[in-house]
Amino acid sequence: MGSPSQRAKWARRAPWAAPLVTAAVVLAGWQVFSASATGHPNLPARTAAQLLAAAQTSKVASLSGTITGSAALGLPSLPGPDSSASLSWQSLLAGSHTARVWIAGPERQRVALLGTLAESDVIHNARNVWTYSSQLNEVSHFLLPAHRARTRDALVPAAPDARNYTPMGVANAILKALDPSTRVTVDRTQVVAGHDAYTLVLSPRDSRSTVRKVTIALDSHRFVPLQVQVYGSGSIPAFQIGFRKLSFAAPASSLFDFHVPVGATVTSNPLIGRDDAHGRDATADRESTDPHKTTATTKAPRILGSGWTSIAYFANGLPTGSGAGLLDRATSPIGSNGDRLLTTSLLNVLFTKDGRVFIGAVTPSMLDHTAAVTPR
Repeated sequence: MGSPSQRAKWARRAPWAAPLVTAAVVLAGWQVFSASATGHPNLPARTAAQLLAAAQTSKVASLSGTITGSAALGLPSLPGPDSSASLSWQSLLAGSHTARVWIAGPERQRVALLGTLAESDVIHNARNVWTYSSQLNEVSHFLLPAHRARTRDALVPAAPDARNYTPMGVANAILKALDPSTRVTVDRTQVVAGHDAYTLVLSPRDSRSTVRKVTIALDSHRFVPLQVQVYGSGSIPAFQIGFRKLSFAAPASSLFDFHVPVGATVTSNPLIGRDDAHGRDATADRESTDPHKTTATTKAPRILGSGWTSIAYFANGLPTGSGAGLLDRATSPIGSNGDRLLTTSLLNVLFTKDGRVFIGAVTPSMLDHTAAVTPR
C-alpha cells in the first residue's frame, strides 16, 4: 500500500474530487470499477426528473458486496507498482480490479482491494482506522480525535467513508455537478448484481467535453446507484464501477475487528495530531522540539471551470512524482513551445514546458487555451 504518507493521502483525497470525477478518477484512482448487467426487467415507468430526485435523496445505512471494475483508456504500461492490489494511480489506470466493501453505518466500514496473491485493506471501527498491505506486510494505525465532528482543523483527517469508493460515491459526485449543460434521459432497464435497476443517461451539451455519456444504474427499490459507466470516444466504457454482488443486510460486527498479522510492521499515521499510544498532542510535541520546522504537504489541485469542462490544475507538476516517467512513455509534442500532451479515449493531460499540468475530460485545444490564460 506504500508509505504511511501515501496511505494518508489516499484516505484524505475525496474532498478535492473534481466534478465529473475528472481528477478523482485519474489521481485518486480507486474509483474505477465495473459490473456486468444483463436483462431488461419490466418496471413502473419513471421520468428522468423522478429518477434524479430519487437518486439524490436515497440513503442506505448498511450493505456488503463485491465491486469489480476496469479502466480502458488505451494507455501504455505506466511506471509504478504493478500489483492489482496496489492503490497507486498508475496501477488503476488500466485493466480490471476487484474490491470488497462492508458498511454498517458511518462508524464501521471496511474496504479490501483484492489482487493476485495480495490484498490492501482500510478498516474504520469507531475512532480506530487501520490500513494493511499484505504484499508489504505493513500496518498503519491512527486514532481519530474524539472531537472530529466539531473541529474545522484541516490537519485533522476525517474518518474514511467507504461510500466514496463505491458506485454510490462516484454517482453522487457526478449528480452534484449537474447543471443546465447536462441532458438527462432514461434508457432501458437492466439487472446489476441481481437487482433490477433503472438506467439514467447523462450527456454533456458542451462540445468541448470529451465525455460522450454517463450511464447510472439505480436500484429499483432503494434508488441506490449500483453501477456507473463513463463513455468517451470509444465504443466501450472508458471507466466503469459497479457491484457484482450486493446485500443490503447489516454485516457482522466481527468484520470490523482488526488483528495485526504476525511479523507485520506497524506505524502511526504522521498526519494525526494525537499519539496513538499515549494520547498526547503529537503535533504540539513536534513543534515544541523544532519550532522552525514546518511539515510539507502536497497541495491539492485548483479546479478551473465547472461541470463537464472542469480542469484540474497542478501549478508545480503531479504530486505523485511520476510525471517524468509519464512524459517519457505516453506523451507527444503539442505545438512548438515544448509542451507535451497525453491523449486518451476520455481524459487529456497537458504538461507545459514550465512544469505545470492540466487534466480534464476536455479537448486538447481547451487545455491549451486554459494553459495560455492561466498565470503560474
